[in-house]
Amino acid sequence: MLLWHYELNTPMGLMRAAFDGRGRLSELVLAAFDPRQTSPLPPREQREAKRFLDKQVEAYLHGTLRTFTVPLDPRGRPHELLVWEAMRAIPYGQTRRPADLAAWLGLDEDLIVMACAANPITLLIPSHRVILPGDGPLPRALRDLESGLGWRKP
Repeated sequence: MLLWHYELNTPMGLMRAAFDGRGRLSELVLAAFDPRQTSPLPPREQREAKRFLDKQVEAYLHGTLRTFTVPLDPRGRPHELLVWEAMRAIPYGQTRRPADLAAWLGLDEDLIVMACAANPITLLIPSHRVILPGDGPLPRALRDLESGLGWRKP
């Protein structure tokens, strides 16, 4: 499957986004710029999808967007897709523990933690709303943003 890759310059830092041929987001990760990963002349649908993503990420980091509406197409194992869908159901500003999701989904807690780590679409699949052991500064900064403290780059 052909993916169109873009660089986004966000308040979080550089991010790389990948869209499929139908304009659905397949990947969004923090990444350094790599010209080999960007697409030189994408079709109009992908350019529009990228602009839509830019606007939504900016609004989210400014605290004016709570629910992303970018179409997603994450790639993963069946249990990962189940966990990612459950993470998307966690309301803005709220958190869950892996044990909460494990009980809700009937999965082993380790599978929840591994699915959070394998999340291909940062922010839009909000793994920062699942409090993991050894959470880094970025998930904490995103939880602070959602609690009303505003965005502060970690």
